[in-house]
Amino acid sequence: MGWSPFRQTGLTYKDSRSSGGYTLVTPIGGDSTYLLDDSGLIVHRWHFPFFRPGYGYLLPGGNLLVRGQPLDQSGAGIATSGGGADILVEVDWGGKEIWRWEHPAFHHDMCRLPNGNTLVITWEQMPPHLAEKVQGFIGKDAAAALTEDEDHFRFIMKGLGVGGRPRDLSGFLGDAILEIDPQGNTVNTWHAWEHLDPETDIVCCREFRHEWSHANSVQAGPNGDVLLSFRELSTVMRISWPEGKVLWKWGGGKISHQHDASFTPRGNMLVFDNGAHHPIVPRSRVVEVDMNTSKIVWQYYPKHVFSLFSGHIAGADRLWNGNTLICEGQSGRVFEVTSGGDVCWEWVSPFLLPFKGVLCSMLFRAHRYKEDGPELSGRTCDAHQYIELNKE
Repeated sequence: MGWSPFRQTGLTYKDSRSSGGYTLVTPIGGDSTYLLDDSGLIVHRWHFPFFRPGYGYLLPGGNLLVRGQPLDQSGAGIATSGGGADILVEVDWGGKEIWRWEHPAFHHDMCRLPNGNTLVITWEQMPPHLAEKVQGFIGKDAAAALTEDEDHFRFIMKGLGVGGRPRDLSGFLGDAILEIDPQGNTVNTWHAWEHLDPETDIVCCREFRHEWSHANSVQAGPNGDVLLSFRELSTVMRISWPEGKVLWKWGGGKISHQHDASFTPRGNMLVFDNGAHHPIVPRSRVVEVDMNTSKIVWQYYPKHVFSLFSGHIAGADRLWNGNTLICEGQSGRVFEVTSGGDVCWEWVSPFLLPFKGVLCSMLFRAHRYKEDGPELSGRTCDAHQYIELNKE
């Protein structure tokens, strides 16, 4: 959505239909991850002086798993990140680092498995003979016209790269999903390009020719299967793990550059359909799909038309009371809707922060936790500890 810099921030609405609980946010460009109560007040903070946190979520027991980028962004160019590697860390409730993993091609998302290992997304170079067969993209002449004017290209790319961009890799890129153990060893690798078809998995015609799939989310379900979201292909895929067999694919023009594919408690797939390149007019929504029938069984789009839009990033979580928490990533708006599509809670980020030379209020995702859930059980959440932050 377009929004005014003079808009109201913080908690803007709440009614009795809200699930309650606590909401986790990591403002892009900042140095902290925050836990908010249902009044929108900060009740806990994880501060990171050694890197820029980009996205995190709570593990059972209250530890925070968070990825971020180096403080040194001096090497950043157009559409790239500076520094040497993205960073993945696990910190305890007090912020003490207890685990770290770094990789020069790590990007976007991670998922802690029940066995203690972690799934991560990494860029990788594709075999040249296969890269040549990938179809789609902006035509060469059109791409040249867009990139030869550096000022115009900077305008196109401003504010992008929230999920991390490759630095040391060259050539045509694909995605690999790695399973790493607590010692940082890779115990399993799944290559996206081995399971895609150049004839049918065609890249959007508005994208530059530099990568095929662009995975932006990875989530493991209760039975061990894994959901993957591929932005460039506007496709969600379900695979077995660790075998890596493709069990289900869905997209087919019904979604556009989606983010945050997740399992619902009923075993359906929930995803934020960014809609950046839907025909005629870009528009966003959240859709729930029955993976047995590939039919949309629920969707949310606002009753006030065009009041929801995030061209990139964003996410959605199905909550324990049947409501859905939605993060409109570009605007920094987090809100909760009932199954009937009524907004029952809304918070707008008050953080306006520098990111790659621009100011933003962006949030990659947001998550909601029950007060007595496994992530927060026994933890003290006290807004009085953060009086000064809550005044701002």
